[in-house]
Amino acid sequence: MVSIVLFIFYQFGLLRELLLVFSTQVLSGREFAMLHGASHEMSIQLLILVSFISDICALLVGLPIFVLFHEELKQFPLLAPFMNFSEIITSNKSGVMHKFGLVGLFIICFVPFQMTGGLATACFAKLLGFSVREIVPVVATASLIASVFWAVTADTVMQYLGPVQYYIPYFIVLVVASILIYNFVHYRNR
Repeated sequence: MVSIVLFIFYQFGLLRELLLVFSTQVLSGREFAMLHGASHEMSIQLLILVSFISDICALLVGLPIFVLFHEELKQFPLLAPFMNFSEIITSNKSGVMHKFGLVGLFIICFVPFQMTGGLATACFAKLLGFSVREIVPVVATASLIASVFWAVTADTVMQYLGPVQYYIPYFIVLVVASILIYNFVHYRNR
């Protein structure tokens, strides 16, 4: 499936854009990926498509790995903070996902914070006991709607930034590096 998607984007000359948004989205989230893509003057439709494909690919690859190797993933130092965080979040019986069920999953996947993307939401849902048949449609819908919202927002922001928009990728790299360093230090000290 991945090869087919890559081949299609390559044939249309859009492989660079796919990899640009995909890598930014994986490292820092949809919001920064949309800003990064919009700063390179990518169309709104392409931003939405690439963001949605990124989320679905991450979901279809990451969720089975998470389910099958949950205990083993806790042993990796880079993944241990996420694994511990996911268990803490799902043990809170008064959280959004417990209170609102599938609507709560939609809300968590849609909001623009770290650890709220499609894969993280699916992993939380699986720990809560939701079935994959319930998780995939909810996460796909939330991902698509969030992609539309953030692509339009990023395009609007870039229209107002004008001449400084070319510096946005450097700012994004700085923000992503700061987030990664903060998470590493914060969760390492726990």
